[in-house]
Amino acid sequence: MKAAVMHGVNQPLVVEEVPEPKLEYDEVLVATKVCGICGTDLHILEGTGYKPKLPHILGHEPSGVVARVGEGVSKFAVGDRVVPNIFFTCGECFFCRTNRETMCTNFKGALGVGINGGYADYFKAPAKNLFILPDKIGFKEGSVIADAVVTAVHAVRRRAMVKADDVVLVIGVGGVGQSVIQIAKHAGAKVFGVARRAQRAAVGEKFGPDVVINSSTQDVGQAVSSLTNGKGADIVIDNVGTNQSLTQGLSAVHRGGRIVMIGETDDTIPLSTFKLCVNELDILGSRSGGRQDTVEAIQLVESGVVTPFVSDVFPLGKINEAFESIREGNIMGRAVITMAD
Repeated sequence: MKAAVMHGVNQPLVVEEVPEPKLEYDEVLVATKVCGICGTDLHILEGTGYKPKLPHILGHEPSGVVARVGEGVSKFAVGDRVVPNIFFTCGECFFCRTNRETMCTNFKGALGVGINGGYADYFKAPAKNLFILPDKIGFKEGSVIADAVVTAVHAVRRRAMVKADDVVLVIGVGGVGQSVIQIAKHAGAKVFGVARRAQRAAVGEKFGPDVVINSSTQDVGQAVSSLTNGKGADIVIDNVGTNQSLTQGLSAVHRGGRIVMIGETDDTIPLSTFKLCVNELDILGSRSGGRQDTVEAIQLVESGVVTPFVSDVFPLGKINEAFESIREGNIMGRAVITMAD
């Protein structure tokens, strides 16, 4: 099959012929239709964060069609439209049994991160990790569900526990942030977005926030204070994960408030333990989402509550150009790779 293969850090992906995945018991082979590009992919290529064994096939936002089923699979048939949950887990440990699957004690790896993923003609997954993609959801939008929408569901509903009338500050209004805004608004919250550029802010406004703050021209903490009559935000959801973005969040959240980190970088938390304790702040990490989050993500997209914004489409042969466009900040929503010629 054809795949875009990572051979080294800070090297372009190489589109080449590789063997098709071999199915084991209870596994399914999926013909990839579309695969989204996530910031995590860029981090892996740059040698930060996750470090898969090379050579490796990236891509953890695929959607596709069942091409073959392995022994023991009865839930799926050839031709089914599917989207995966990307965390391959044991299903039996404490975390798996309490809807914290991304913390699985016997974690087997994540599709496209430690296990070969969707920048290829085919990928394989355990049957329990696949979910039917409704006909009304296109493959492009369906691919975004696998990570960006699932991550937003987990962060908003499980970690931040957003409820009606909460004031939620969403830092970063790209692919994940756009879903976070829509889900938080659906919960009845007042939502403020934060973007660094006017063009990004204009795009973010389309997803229903009450206000988008341009952090290049406005002080985020002061803006939120003004918008809330001095109270501040109840919850901050940080999709960026840098020292700068967390500093903004800390300046905006009120005492006793909650900050949920989605963005992953090597930066450290710019906060003294004194301020953490005196203000009784909750700072929580949020990592993608489990299978229940996937079920809910599909329902939210199918019902129209969440509309994934696929702004750019590239063929597999131009995957390196796609990554460069993301690095240059030219992608306003989600960029996806399509396997169609």
